[in-house]
Amino acid sequence: MTAHETTRDIFLRTLPARPYCTNVLGGRLRILDKSNASKYAMIQHNSPMVWPWLIFDIDGDDSYERAEKRGCPPPTFIALNRENGHGHAGYLLESPVSAHDGSSRKAMSFFLDVERGMTTKLGADHAYPSLLTKNALSPRWETEWQARIPYRLDTLNDYLTKADKRKTTKSEPSAMGRNSSVFDSVSKVAYKQWHAYHKAKKSLHEFELMLRLVADSHNRTFPIPLSYPEISGIVRSVAKWVWKEFSPQAFSRIQAARGKKAWSRRDTLGKGKPWEAEGISKASWYRHRAAI
Repeated sequence: MTAHETTRDIFLRTLPARPYCTNVLGGRLRILDKSNASKYAMIQHNSPMVWPWLIFDIDGDDSYERAEKRGCPPPTFIALNRENGHGHAGYLLESPVSAHDGSSRKAMSFFLDVERGMTTKLGADHAYPSLLTKNALSPRWETEWQARIPYRLDTLNDYLTKADKRKTTKSEPSAMGRNSSVFDSVSKVAYKQWHAYHKAKKSLHEFELMLRLVADSHNRTFPIPLSYPEISGIVRSVAKWVWKEFSPQAFSRIQAARGKKAWSRRDTLGKGKPWEAEGISKASWYRHRAAI
């Protein structure tokens, strides 16, 4: 954030380059460059793989004061439906969390914990798809810009208790949680199948189609599946990254690391002879271990 940049400027800057947008929720989605997409009432706020925004859907006529009433920090913006007072509360992150292959899985998990906790504390909709938000730049909504400084995830986390972040069987996995789950399942298959597809001289397109089947199958396990655009974005990102970054050398290193990890679980000479340390025979040591 620069000295002369407003939160409105930041909202526009952090949008995906070509976000989905529409004027009718549930209607036809358009893909436009952000300058044109920003004229629509609903807009995609995060890309499938980079999440600078936490958005919460609050279905209540007290949406405007919900954060204050429930002891949450002020949102970056609140965009309200003038007819019923329902709205979206958006929190801008100081450091966007990404789901690229080299991204920190710990950071992603922390993001999901904070998202779940804030959703609970705000009394927001846990089933909110999170693909589109009320466009804070659109005149259709009553928008108020509040917090000027982006939030750190650990700052938001300070407002939450363990109970807020607790997973329950009744709550649906959030859009980002579903995104992360699909990403993991697609990535695992991509790593395993890359070598076979290269060896068979198949194309990136064929590789992506195979991963799309994996993603679609996994997505069907969710009570509320991710949308087609979200699934497509995840598959495309994983396929392109693995296809470009992997190599026979990288594949060999991964296989060697897996082998080393597997052998590390076994009682090899490199790990010593624990039966000698205990003063018993090797057979007795294994019998005792089996009985545990």
